[in-house]
Amino acid sequence: MKLDKAFAEDIELSITAQEADKQFAEGKIKSKFSFQCPDDKCDAPVTCANLDRPKLKRKRDPYYKVVGEHTSQCDIAKDIDPQKKSSRITTDIYSDSDEYVDHAIRLNLQPPSTKRPEPTGNTSGVYDTEARARAGHSPESGKRKIQRSKTLSSLIDAFLANETHTVQLPEVGVIDIRDLFVEINGQDLTELEDEFRIYYGKGWIKKRKGGYGFVFANKLKFGELESQPSTYMSDSQIEDGSFKRFKQSTLDKLANNYPKKIFLLSETTPYPNGDFINIWCEGPEYLDYRL
Repeated sequence: MKLDKAFAEDIELSITAQEADKQFAEGKIKSKFSFQCPDDKCDAPVTCANLDRPKLKRKRDPYYKVVGEHTSQCDIAKDIDPQKKSSRITTDIYSDSDEYVDHAIRLNLQPPSTKRPEPTGNTSGVYDTEARARAGHSPESGKRKIQRSKTLSSLIDAFLANETHTVQLPEVGVIDIRDLFVEINGQDLTELEDEFRIYYGKGWIKKRKGGYGFVFANKLKFGELESQPSTYMSDSQIEDGSFKRFKQSTLDKLANNYPKKIFLLSETTPYPNGDFINIWCEGPEYLDYRL
């Protein structure tokens, strides 16, 4: 979830990401993690993505990304959530600016209940959808090019099988599949980039109040803080989804001390949260595990 403005804790003002960029350059804002939802009744954590990245190395300008739960009283969440639920059924994470890239695969994060068009041609095992290659319309043929895509689960299969693929990320271009996957292994958060990455590693599923925690075995660091990163999926997220692997009855059986391999797709880096480090999970289509 993105915002036009966020509350900057260091200067106690609600500002745009462009203003945050200026204040960060002047040293008045200390960290991209020092932001909250601007609603007075909410303190949901916000990351100002790319704020700490040198301008010449940025593929996108800084932008706000909510990386936590809004309070039930938050008016901003009340306005955004219905739109978000509706858009998940009809759209994907790509926009008109994402032009067709031949031989590249897109991320398919639409819920499994979404009706998909039948694949055309030889998809070579690519699990797929139309992926909206809007710029690929050909006046000569009168047909729109179809961009191949893969679900997170299919991408994981390809990665584990050492397949060679180029993946197109929204707004930033393409990346090799080997670089898309980042194993959690003691990195400092400053080493990680605010672009879509699949964080993975050994971990556990834990029953939590109102949902389930997915805890990685290896740690990440941020300054003096060192913690095993984790993410959380609420019961409501599970109920709203249609993923068999995330049924409560299935997760209850897997919530034990036996390690699994966890995979989590995130648009922004993991973030510090008190004495912990968390990774925001948008929904079940962004998370997977292997036994």
